[in-house]
Amino acid sequence: MSKKKAGSRKAAKENKTPDPSPEEEEEEAILNAFMTEIESDLRDEQLQRFWDTYKNVVFAGLAALILGVSGYQYWAATESDRLATQADTFAQAAEDLEAGNTESAIAGLASVAQEGGAYGALAQLRRAAVMLEQGNTDEAVNIYRSLSEDVTLDFAFTDLATVLWALHGVDIEDPATLEDALSSLTSPSNAYSYSALELMAVLSAKRGDLGNAINLLEGLLADTNTPSSVRSRAEELSAVYKSPVAVSSAPSAVAP
Repeated sequence: MSKKKAGSRKAAKENKTPDPSPEEEEEEAILNAFMTEIESDLRDEQLQRFWDTYKNVVFAGLAALILGVSGYQYWAATESDRLATQADTFAQAAEDLEAGNTESAIAGLASVAQEGGAYGALAQLRRAAVMLEQGNTDEAVNIYRSLSEDVTLDFAFTDLATVLWALHGVDIEDPATLEDALSSLTSPSNAYSYSALELMAVLSAKRGDLGNAINLLEGLLADTNTPSSVRSRAEELSAVYKSPVAVSSAPSAVAP
């Protein structure tokens, strides 16, 4: 063996880390445990600092959540009670109408209407019908107009109210205003499209535009899906508008 290799082995042997004694191992274990405990304390301290800083925010959030849930439950219970009261009052008003107690019925319907919502809209529609029966067309038309413009209601109510507004207001309202209101109902997907087109033809004739009235009626006659009742009236109106008879003698109202 060369002197160089022998010297390298000797140096390596001298530099080799000696195995730790049992005492040293125990000391290292104690140190590790101590460091772990310190780390844990530091984490706890950080959490405590976080809690001290943000505990008010946390409490406020929890309070808001609790109040929100409680508030919703209270609102739901209150809303349920309100709807139940509306339903009972509406039913009583219907019974009063059947019994001929018109004044009491109208007062009950007005009470329901003031609460708004679906029952309120139904009450308004029923009130308008009573007004028509009593010959108070102006008041009925005002009710229908108000309902048609109420953006808080479902389209099922506003669309019907628009048709009834045009139907009963054809002789007392501005034709152009009614035509504008009906235009949004003429889409084939709308439940009242045929009635809307029929009424628009009448309104066009009221304005003196017989050409547009006839075109609308012929469109209804050409549509195979036009209801028979609407088709029958369209044939009659078209014949009238094509005749030399004056526009003022033409029918001014049609059934929805």
